[in-house]
Amino acid sequence: MSMFHNALPDLAQGLLIAVLATVVFGRFVKDTRQRLVVVAVLVVLGLFLPVSGLSLAQWLRSVVGDFSILTLVLFLNILAQRLFDRNLMASATRNNLLLGVIPVGMVFYPLALGVSEFDPYRLGYSPVLMTAILSLASIIAWVRARQGLAIILLSPLIAFNLHLLESANLWDYLLDPVLLIYAVVQSAFSIKLLRARQMRAQ
Repeated sequence: MSMFHNALPDLAQGLLIAVLATVVFGRFVKDTRQRLVVVAVLVVLGLFLPVSGLSLAQWLRSVVGDFSILTLVLFLNILAQRLFDRNLMASATRNNLLLGVIPVGMVFYPLALGVSEFDPYRLGYSPVLMTAILSLASIIAWVRARQGLAIILLSPLIAFNLHLLESANLWDYLLDPVLLIYAVVQSAFSIKLLRARQMRAQ
């Protein structure tokens, strides 16, 4: 494994630490600059402070595994919102992305774990069909004036062709368990929030 292939997953764990730090300390540190300093310090400690021979980022990686490109995009968006009060993607783009992740993940993981003889994970090694589907979805999103979603859908393909991750399977660039769990939780929260607004409107 090259140092570059190690660097990106470790950076991804650093982003996870940053996201967790903003969630935990965001309520207590109201000043934006102070919050940024706290998060930066925790990320540096998480990346470089050894704990039993491994950094916290490496411990996290051993537990949750490597993240997909889509997860990294969502992490960056969360950090931009919480640290700089800016959105890298529109709320509709994020919601559409998460709503697309749920059915794909719900079908993919049971099949990949052996529920049937068909293993979709094998398609990711020579991803001609997957490339066509992602490209078509991106074109449809672009035609419907959802350029942000179109670009995001292409990002796993671009990263895959640049070999930015250790994996040689497109699925690992596209999907991971943390992304699926996040999509389910956020979608359930959005539905609950929408129902509460409807009840207040009545």
